Amino acid sequence: MRALQEGNADYAAVKVIRVDWTVFGKKPIVKELKVPRRSTLVMFNEGKEVARVVAQTSTDAIEGLFKAALG
Repeated sequence: MRALQEGNADYAAVKVIRVDWTVFGKKPIVKELKVPRRSTLVMFNEGKEVARVVAQTSTDAIEGLFKAALG
């Protein structure tokens, strides 16, 4: 994710928040966002979910999230 942001100014403008599963895995936010497991990435645009990947860490999958966030 960082490499994509460092290589693309548009992606660098996307705010990324990392949540530690060990700390937050059983918190209400996980249930509210329906996060099934670690390695879940959720992208929002103006407060609405626009894309999600679960257990996918490929560059292509993550880049798809950035593209969805930028609309």
